[in-house]
Amino acid sequence: MKAKAYPVIERNGLVWIYMGSAQEAPGVPDIEATLVPEGQAQISFLQRECNWLQGLEGDIDTSHFGFLHAGSLELDDFPDGHPGRHTIVNRAPEYKVADTDWGTMYGAYRKDEDGQMSWRVAHFSFPFWAHTPNQEFTKRVVGKAWVPMDDAHTMLVSVFGGTAGSRNISNVPLKNGKVIPGGEPIEYLPNSTDWYGRWRPTANAANDYLIDRDAQRKNLIYSGIRGIVMQDQAITESMGPITDHAFEHLAPTDLMIARTRRRLLRAARAFAETGQLPPGARDPRVYRGIRSGAFHVDPATDWQQAYADQLKIATRWVRPHEQAAE
Repeated sequence: MKAKAYPVIERNGLVWIYMGSAQEAPGVPDIEATLVPEGQAQISFLQRECNWLQGLEGDIDTSHFGFLHAGSLELDDFPDGHPGRHTIVNRAPEYKVADTDWGTMYGAYRKDEDGQMSWRVAHFSFPFWAHTPNQEFTKRVVGKAWVPMDDAHTMLVSVFGGTAGSRNISNVPLKNGKVIPGGEPIEYLPNSTDWYGRWRPTANAANDYLIDRDAQRKNLIYSGIRGIVMQDQAITESMGPITDHAFEHLAPTDLMIARTRRRLLRAARAFAETGQLPPGARDPRVYRGIRSGAFHVDPATDWQQAYADQLKIATRWVRPHEQAAE
């Protein structure tokens, strides 16, 4: 009797496995968040009871932030210069969207009170990664993998990292004792021995996600549900395991979602018809152009040029042997 074995690599707390032929194994994707040294990165797991694309689409939709996550906040709650202030000044951002070598990207823009243009840039990268914009562009990185368990269950693997002292938008203090919900620790149910028995949150559909009606009534928490992650969890799971897209009415703020669906469909069709592999399947370096986050620039600057300029001044993380070579 022989046990089948697969190539495995451990990198900064994550174990990567290639389930094809060992001779054909590509390099591990150069997703920058997974290259941040241990001690500077935070990794978390969370099971979500819905289709993987349903969860990912919530991550690449930025307009919901001003409502679902910050709907209880007013402009007077933000000190001058707070990076989240523009979200309240204008809760309906405009969008730029583009195809990329790794998938798709968007730039959501609003003009600030000082005349500068505020940008929130984020990405989808193949096969199931989201890179969300709620952090300082030049100092922090994020990668969120929506790994399918089956058609109606997904394991979310979130990796955050950054330089010492760098912060997510939700960690920057507000006035009047208020906060943007963000880094609240997730409480989990005890593990069980079945396939779905890991990383299940205590707040779930069976208990209405522990909704606090009093906090909602007092406008302390817009949804009544604590924490950005669990607010997203409640919305995407309550759509059903696989939402019926026939009932959708996509709007301009859904442009990134529409473009990403099209990119995925084209990649699937190309593979079925010609065997063409999707981005990243063979070249791990394709992910090196990804960085998400918020920044401000002159309104006359093209968004892709602004992105390239910010990338040049950002702290970058590379593979250890490449760092030694530099």
